[in-house]
Amino acid sequence: MTRRIGTAIGLIALTVCAAYAQESAARFEVASVKKTESGGPPGDIPRNMDTSPGHFAMRNVPLRYCLEWAYSLQDYELVGPDWIKGEERYDIFAKAPGPATDEEMRPMLQALLLERFQMKVHRERREMPAYVLIPGKGSAKVKDTAADSLPGLVPNPNGGVLFRHFAITRLTFLLARRMDHPVLDQTGLKGIYDYTLDLSGLSEFSGPPNPDPNGVSIFAAIQQDLGLKLESRKQQPIDILVLDSANKIPTAN
Repeated sequence: MTRRIGTAIGLIALTVCAAYAQESAARFEVASVKKTESGGPPGDIPRNMDTSPGHFAMRNVPLRYCLEWAYSLQDYELVGPDWIKGEERYDIFAKAPGPATDEEMRPMLQALLLERFQMKVHRERREMPAYVLIPGKGSAKVKDTAADSLPGLVPNPNGGVLFRHFAITRLTFLLARRMDHPVLDQTGLKGIYDYTLDLSGLSEFSGPPNPDPNGVSIFAAIQQDLGLKLESRKQQPIDILVLDSANKIPTAN
């Protein structure tokens, strides 16, 4: 029995070491991180601006967007000092050891940011008000998208907006940026779809009231157009990343 326990502990230790070695190896081959003085767009979006496999670029972006891309976070899933939202901006260019997808480069960017900004982070779960997107009574009114279609938002002549080549998580990301609380996807829909949705009701949260007195709220539109349901929750547990500290000026390249 003692020998079996010892063997099990040894296997666990080897697994941990292998995982640590794999994580440590997830680093860019070369990288440049510099503070920019320009401020403002064009970099106000958390995405890799270089489409070449294994290459990464963000231009003129606040640290907040770098972290959101690196850790696959939405705005409400990141907590940190106010200056990361836009006060300081950066240019980041990097190259992986070989061809790599965005998903493979995310841990590389995590390691780069932790090192260059001398960051300290931790994860925790907090309760906060939220909206939750859940299945409706019937099947969802979405269609599998064509493999060769390009993602985009297209005004529909019959009303609403056509979401083309759009995951449901991208819809909740859009809604979370326009509404007053986080929007969580609990639909179980994991594919890439085409669907049409009336967004006029979002003006209730992000602009002047809808001039059309017959306009529907975003809650009603989601139920009518998508066959889904958007519910309000007073308290919803949400996992967040907390940035405890970071230097405003990154270490030299």
